Amino acid sequence: MNQNNPKSKNMALAFSLKSAILDNMILVLSILGVGLTLMVLFVGLTHKPYYSVSSSLLFEPKIPELVYNSNDRYLHSFEDWMRTQAHEIESNQVLLSAIHSFEDSGYVWIQDGESEKTAVDRLRGRLNISQINNTQIMTIALGSGSKEGLAEIVNAVTQSYINYKDQQRKTQDQKKLDYLREEKDKYNVRLDAAYKDLMDISKTFGTAVADEKNLYIYLDMFVDLRSRYNKILTDRIESENKLSALNTQKTQLLTMDVYDLQNTQELLKMEQDINSKMVGLKTDSDLYKQYSFMLAEIDSNSIRSARKYLVADIDHNISEQTMLRDAAKLTEKDLQKELRKAQLELSEINTAVLKTGTQRQAIERIINIWDRINDRIEQIEIELFNPGRVQVLSAAQPPEFPDPNKLMKKIFMGILGIFGLSIGVVSAKEFSDQTIKRVSDIERVLGFPATGFLLDASSESIPDEDLDRLYKTHPQSYMTELYNQLAVKIEKEHDAFGAQTFSIFSLKGKSGATSAAKNILAMLDANKHEKILVDLNAQPSLVGTNGEHSNGNGLIGWLAKHKTLENGIEKDIDAYFDILPLGSLREMDIARIRPSVVEELFSRLKKDYKYIFIDGPPLLRSSESQTIAQGTDASILVVDSQENIWPELIRAVNILDKLKVSVISVILNKVQLKRAGYMRKTLADHYANQQVAVYPSQLRVDKAA
Repeated sequence: MNQNNPKSKNMALAFSLKSAILDNMILVLSILGVGLTLMVLFVGLTHKPYYSVSSSLLFEPKIPELVYNSNDRYLHSFEDWMRTQAHEIESNQVLLSAIHSFEDSGYVWIQDGESEKTAVDRLRGRLNISQINNTQIMTIALGSGSKEGLAEIVNAVTQSYINYKDQQRKTQDQKKLDYLREEKDKYNVRLDAAYKDLMDISKTFGTAVADEKNLYIYLDMFVDLRSRYNKILTDRIESENKLSALNTQKTQLLTMDVYDLQNTQELLKMEQDINSKMVGLKTDSDLYKQYSFMLAEIDSNSIRSARKYLVADIDHNISEQTMLRDAAKLTEKDLQKELRKAQLELSEINTAVLKTGTQRQAIERIINIWDRINDRIEQIEIELFNPGRVQVLSAAQPPEFPDPNKLMKKIFMGILGIFGLSIGVVSAKEFSDQTIKRVSDIERVLGFPATGFLLDASSESIPDEDLDRLYKTHPQSYMTELYNQLAVKIEKEHDAFGAQTFSIFSLKGKSGATSAAKNILAMLDANKHEKILVDLNAQPSLVGTNGEHSNGNGLIGWLAKHKTLENGIEKDIDAYFDILPLGSLREMDIARIRPSVVEELFSRLKKDYKYIFIDGPPLLRSSESQTIAQGTDASILVVDSQENIWPELIRAVNILDKLKVSVISVILNKVQLKRAGYMRKTLADHYANQQVAVYPSQLRVDKAA
């Protein structure tokens, strides 16, 4: 039972395709049967032979290696390239050429009065060009009701496309050849100029100038010349130093006093020097004789003569060193000139070697580019003799038999159409039928689940006169079990929230609300005199066991203050509860029932009764039902699944929602077996189990009695 009073939702949510098909299975099968019969007759009478042919092309996309590469020359992927080829096949140029070739073979494609553009568009519309599973194979297919010339037009399109690609490739390759040959001529000129520069360098510096060994020879000569220069420079410096020392010695000898000369060791030293100089001289030589005379003078203490001879010797040495120094200076000057000359030659040789190396590298680069250009020219020249990068994998063959797939496709499409028609019909019928057929739809539309449902009495062959007393006449029926389940929910509402008063309404009347009130009240777990059914429904009022009220007092008599309420309650009737009938309408107008009267009535009854069921007038036809609903703890709507429609139920729920009714329950009555979602096996299992089990519903009824 709902406690939150949610607002109703869109009643389109009640539509269920599965349920619509199941509920209208006979209609679906009828449409399918009639439709299939008509389809077979139509296809048999209208079907004509249909022929189809196809050819396959193998593509070999090769991106050439160009001298000047650029990313914008290429497509982004192979798939893009293949899609481009499909569009090229459908181009006006290819198809028009194919049509002309086809007509040159003796066939007719362009009809009388038809333009070439229309003929090309007609051919383009009938061709089916597709790539096979992302491979390099593409098929060109065409179908027609006549097999005459069918393969020929497909082959004409194929050959026209190959010719177009071949001509396109030749044009592109010829442009490449022209460009590459121009580049080749330019590099030939550059190569000749580079070789000429190299030859000029070789003539100037010798044929071996390009060899680095030649540079090493010049370098060795320069180093040797430098060594000789350094030696002469050293000799000159040594001569100058010796000459300076001799001049100093001569000056000292000339300025020295004779006495100092005699009393010093200079004489001894002088004697030793003379002896050392005499070593190796011939005895008959003048120099030997002079040295001997000097020694004799020293021995005879002829100091003056000795100094004279010493000075003469020093002068002789000075003369020799002067000659050596002058010779060294001349040699040094000559060597300086040779060194400068050798340095210049070495620098020129080094520069020539560097130029030669650079020129060789430039020549190698030019030769490399020239070779690449030449190789590409050879490749393109060879490709010009090839039939192209597209070749026919399989040509179209004239058809021998009609295409069976066309007939099967018609049958398949017909079956789908008939099935779709049946679905559309039952869907339209379901949409147009707004009756509340399924319990599961209530929650989707209203926002809260139904409290329960009741099967149609015909499902168990229960007479209509027994519906008010199922708890007695059919205690073991499945409908009694459903009433028992509803009673359990009422008891839970009473135990959990203390609810005592329950108003039961139909939407427009004759929905089985009174029968539901009687059976549920009879099965509640309470004493007979703790349960009462109050009749506030003037159409018709509750009756006793004989079809008449047991007394004429009832509720109206109490309202008129003619009699006490206790005198109007029927307690001794043959039922599991007490009854407060409405009474005679002649005594008082029922419209005088106001909230204060309802409040007083319920206040009196709550003192003596645990469960108070009010059988109210139809909610959508009486304003008193709204007064009653406001005064009860819970309101129960009994909906006829065969009569009531969704707008009526939504309106009733909205009325109770606006009245701030705290608890709203919905019971769906007279539900067909298929609509409730139950199979007939459910009933069979229910009655089969009765032979071996005692039903809780029977125990509850016995206890209530």
